[in-house]
Amino acid sequence: MTRPSLATHSRFAQRVRRRYEAELPLLAPGVPDPAQLQATFEALLGHGHNMANALRITRQLVVLRLLCLDCEQQLPLAQVTQAMTDLAEFALNHALTQAQAELDQMHGAPLTARGQRAQLWIVGMGKLGARELNVSSDIDLIYVYDEDGETVGNAQGRNHISHHEYFGKVVRAVYALVGDTNEHGFVFRVDLALRPNGNSGPAAVSLDALEEYLHVQGREWERFAWLKSRVVAPFDSVTSGA
Repeated sequence: MTRPSLATHSRFAQRVRRRYEAELPLLAPGVPDPAQLQATFEALLGHGHNMANALRITRQLVVLRLLCLDCEQQLPLAQVTQAMTDLAEFALNHALTQAQAELDQMHGAPLTARGQRAQLWIVGMGKLGARELNVSSDIDLIYVYDEDGETVGNAQGRNHISHHEYFGKVVRAVYALVGDTNEHGFVFRVDLALRPNGNSGPAAVSLDALEEYLHVQGREWERFAWLKSRVVAPFDSVTSGA
């Protein structure tokens, strides 16, 4: 007699299977990897879901898959944490791209004194930085941009704003796409408390301001926290080191 899978007793698994029965086949078999995440996400967009919902449904499918593999095949913990880390990086990169594209239309691109696009980096701290996310982890983030300045304005040459304002808006837009809860849940809970001055500090900080803070005001534990830090978005910066 075949014993039923332990996963069938999970209320979470039962709920996800009922709610997303039509979407379950969109995630290819096996441990989810970045290529599978991309394929699932694109399929969900093709089915009419907006980006926020597609990211959330992708998360539901990934967590269900990991639950089943853990219960049925004793999936190693390292593969669980890698899959969840891949999901976080995937979601943050798509959210960042979308947020900057929308803000560029409204305010134009942020430019440095050399006329190049100012860069924003999302730094993963803690478990995200160490690639140790589990299925219930939140993500600790710090947003850092290269230098202060002003955007070039929209197509009509209007709506110039400072980099401080622009990147602050980016942070809020990324949070809405990743951290807000809607009918499909959230992608990840987001914690920005490790940024300079904690929850009272600016949402995004320039490199100069970050350096000054760590030298002048940063406490030892804040400096130690950076031992587990790494840039997780945008992917171009991760792969090129720029």
